[in-house]
Amino acid sequence: MTDTETLLDDALLLVEQNFYFLHMGEFFGKLSKTENFTDRSLFVVKKYENERAYYFNAEIIHELLLNAQKTKKEDISLFEYFVEFNAFRGICMATVESLRFESPFKEFMQNLFKEQYENFFDIISFVRNVLSHNIHSEIRLNAKDYDGTLKRIRRMHRDSNIVFAFQYALNLPEIGAPNDAYTFTCKIDFESLEEGMPFLEILSMWDLMMLSELCFNLVMTYRMKEEQKIKREIGQG
Repeated sequence: MTDTETLLDDALLLVEQNFYFLHMGEFFGKLSKTENFTDRSLFVVKKYENERAYYFNAEIIHELLLNAQKTKKEDISLFEYFVEFNAFRGICMATVESLRFESPFKEFMQNLFKEQYENFFDIISFVRNVLSHNIHSEIRLNAKDYDGTLKRIRRMHRDSNIVFAFQYALNLPEIGAPNDAYTFTCKIDFESLEEGMPFLEILSMWDLMMLSELCFNLVMTYRMKEEQKIKREIGQG
């Protein structure tokens, strides 16, 4: 494999791994709300080479478990919050990086999304930027979160009012959507964005979950098609 092919494969793998992490994290988040772990041993030690070890703080673990127990099922605990946003950031970051290469994966995405490709790229770049730069507990925008994307849109003479609509049954039938109505739409007017705007008023948690799932499904579909292509080439050979 070339260096570019290796980097692309690593980026696609990172999308998959973050999506798995999101699912496992959500499971443990739910479990921490319904099960009492505070009466168990909270001693955690990590062993490293040269007989080195790191001892985790049991009091911190205890506090997080108490936070989870006090959180209503329909609300998000501190643990779930960081699981979700770290996964969203990781998935969108890896997807953006994978599309920086001229590669069969980028061609697959462009052929699939057609005129929506640039809109998709702008949206996931925006999510990556916000979640990488954010230091506000309420996740409020910084100008650098959207300024570069807005300039890019202007250079390309595109409409800054971005709309991305996706229907699985129509656009990605290989996945086998639960029903024909399994759709979602993201809309961002980049000209209207201002510093201090709450991120979750622009894209909801549901939007972020659906975008993350889509990135994962795109990687899985691409890998499936590449495997089928290799098998055909072997058969023809």
